[in-house]
Amino acid sequence: MTESNAPTDLPVANLGHLETGRISHFPSRKQHLTRTNITAIVVAGLGSYVFGYANNATSGSFAQNTFIAKFLSGGNANSVTGGIIGGFLGGGFVGTIIQAPISNRYGRKAATGTAAVLIMISAALNAGSVNIAMFTVFRTTAGIGAGNHAISIVYAYILSSVFALAFHFVKQSYQWRLQFVMLTFFALCLVVSLFFLPESPRWLCERERYDEAWAILKKLNRTPADPEATIAAGEMAQIRAQIIEERTLPTGYIYILKTPHLRHRALCSALTWVMGQSTGILVISNLTPTLFAALGYGTVMQLAFAIVWTTCALIGCFVNASLMDRVGRVPLLVIGGYLTSITLICEAVLQKYYLDGSNKAGTNGAVAMYFLFIIFYGCTIDCAGYVYISEIWPTHLRSYGATIGLGSFFLTAISFTSPATTAFASIGWKYYFPMVAACIVSATAIAFVCPETAGLSLEEINKKFGDKVALDFTTAEAIAEAVMKSEDMHLERVPATAADAPVTEEK
Repeated sequence: MTESNAPTDLPVANLGHLETGRISHFPSRKQHLTRTNITAIVVAGLGSYVFGYANNATSGSFAQNTFIAKFLSGGNANSVTGGIIGGFLGGGFVGTIIQAPISNRYGRKAATGTAAVLIMISAALNAGSVNIAMFTVFRTTAGIGAGNHAISIVYAYILSSVFALAFHFVKQSYQWRLQFVMLTFFALCLVVSLFFLPESPRWLCERERYDEAWAILKKLNRTPADPEATIAAGEMAQIRAQIIEERTLPTGYIYILKTPHLRHRALCSALTWVMGQSTGILVISNLTPTLFAALGYGTVMQLAFAIVWTTCALIGCFVNASLMDRVGRVPLLVIGGYLTSITLICEAVLQKYYLDGSNKAGTNGAVAMYFLFIIFYGCTIDCAGYVYISEIWPTHLRSYGATIGLGSFFLTAISFTSPATTAFASIGWKYYFPMVAACIVSATAIAFVCPETAGLSLEEINKKFGDKVALDFTTAEAIAEAVMKSEDMHLERVPATAADAPVTEEK
């Protein structure tokens, strides 16, 4: 990295003492947080929050009297509802396709910024919509933005549900518009917050902007236990080595389809969210008040149940996050697929016999199944699915992998969610069984096809899929230690691979 001047204060020593296990004083690679870490997490999380709010914004609207009077008062209400949901999800698929070229060419911040601006503008125009055509068009545009950043956060679902209930008590014709005013505000906050989010160091290194990448890595890794950022130096060496290796590799979807270990990744990515969406999660989350209405509950109870339902999802996410590394991603996904299928079968049976409200215990059981469903889903699939489809791909193909995984997310969601209102109106409880069938088949396939990745670094995951890894982290840490000891070399001359490192015999 001879063109960089930023890290020249870091010396390099010779590397003769770098056998594994001899570095007792090197800073631990345990998780640690710096102020920059926290800022990055909060700002990045806001992007997921905005997507979640955008996705759930219409759920409460479908139960609000003013929205129903404005858009759903005709005989085609079920078709209109399906069109609104399908338009958003279809836009999400388009956003998933375009996020890869934006992210690769202009950076991760640019991709998120594009999503934020699209959601902000479309939400404002949704709030001002004068007819269903205008509302659907800009709801679709919001979907494009959401697809550009398709990882949602459940806090947004909860707050969106709370606002939906609160706005129910606004006895004005603009009642339904307030939800989209709030979405506009949150999207604006995301746009502003991006000025505080650092760019991806890997992307900067790919563009040979080493000074910027090194500065960010130091901020992210320097702690009192590692005041000289030696772990950052190790990561910088590893990133450089991996990029050198990856630059010799072709990219593109055709290459992925032609390469066996990449086809394996693509299949794993697609299976993950075919299964995840076959659970019916977006069918239920988008139509929560509507489904509770079918069980005989009034508007206030519909919206209140939606708040409790999304809160259960939040509890499940905490459980999922704590289990992912202990149990593993793949076991959780498989178990989640089976458990959610069981609850949908129970829901279908209960609705078959008790949907008419003739048996209070049966109706309560149907309500309980919806809550049990979201607890099972949140505890097993919600976090693990997003993590898995990201971490299985090498860095130079990750945007392609995200497109494949999230593309399957939206296509499967469209298949089940868009026709849901019409299907429930025509065949009722029987509509759960196509989802159950797809979910059980795909969950079983995941058990046999997808390798486990818990506890592995990105480079170690590459190795598990059969890729060549240029530099393992143990060697990278050792090189970084040598960097910190030498007085006659600089970080620019850190070897790009272990084979390039000079070695002397230990005295």
